[in-house]
Amino acid sequence: MQIVKAEAIPFRIPLKESFSIAMGTMTHSNHVMVRLEDDKGRVGWGETTTFHSVYGYDQKSLHNVLQDHLIPVVLGCDPRDLERLHHRMDQAIPYNLMAKCGIDLAAHDLIARAEEVPLHLLLGGKKRDRLSTIAVIGITENDQASQKALELKRTGYRVIKVKIGLNVEKDLERLSQIRSAVGNEVKIRVDANQGYNLESLLNSARELDELELEWLEQPLPAWDLDGLKTLTRRLETPIAVDENIYTLHDAQFIKSYGAASVINIKVVKCGGIYRAQRIARFCENEGLTWFMGGCLETSPGNAAHCHFYASTASAPLAVETGGSYYTDDIVKEPLIPEGEKIVVPEGVGLGVEIDETKLEQYRAVLAKS
Repeated sequence: MQIVKAEAIPFRIPLKESFSIAMGTMTHSNHVMVRLEDDKGRVGWGETTTFHSVYGYDQKSLHNVLQDHLIPVVLGCDPRDLERLHHRMDQAIPYNLMAKCGIDLAAHDLIARAEEVPLHLLLGGKKRDRLSTIAVIGITENDQASQKALELKRTGYRVIKVKIGLNVEKDLERLSQIRSAVGNEVKIRVDANQGYNLESLLNSARELDELELEWLEQPLPAWDLDGLKTLTRRLETPIAVDENIYTLHDAQFIKSYGAASVINIKVVKCGGIYRAQRIARFCENEGLTWFMGGCLETSPGNAAHCHFYASTASAPLAVETGGSYYTDDIVKEPLIPEGEKIVVPEGVGLGVEIDETKLEQYRAVLAKS
């Protein structure tokens, strides 16, 4: 079994509504689909994405790394040898894990299709059929945020993630209003996307703890390890990290340094399922709480997440995937949550079929360098 053809296809689909975090605003997808074909004509697909305000490179850069550096070195490889596949990518170019994720997911899909089984069976078998999902509220006005939170509760969501990080006092007002709207039966996790400084949070520690948040994610810049460690010790609210975690070594360091008690593993950001599983196994072995984050993927990315989490997590928390964020999708039957639950696909491979007409319709024309 050899990879004989490969292509990176950038595409853009508008969001139903703009999505704002502390570091910027998204209005459309910044995705790239990787298509791998083997010597028997079987095809595997892998979705990856980026957000330049957070990760430092845009869709054009993501596509260029795939097309110019990664695809040439995986041609001729056996996709079943994932260790060698990742080794060759690392030799070709360091870092760039989000680009490597596209290759990784396409390889996983291709392997499962060759075996004619759902991907989760190759990952150890699913531990559950359905996953609880969250809903996300971006940075918006207080009244809009609390109203949306109430609507989400009525829809059936029991975990809501709220984006914060611009101003501690104003964010606390918004969170207090949301908490009053949904009551204590809904868990609230918040994400500051590195937006605060240590002093402002220590001054507001009591107010934060009174909100009884599930956790406070990435309150400080990733470089401020001492600040994160101080918050972990001083606040009753658990501290989670995201932008600190790309590799297994990052997770090991955060654990040994005491800079957080919760880890956000994003399949895309961590370079794909192969690498994400290594981080998850470390967390499981060390008793470190972890959950699966997302990057506003479409159905192929969400399907990959479902297979990974359903087969990996022993004590699953609500996942940050599966939301219907876009005006359209690139599969024939979109993977949409049923209420707050998303069903792990049972079809071959990822369990979703790419609509190549739709993919071509939304193909992005990128400016030449």
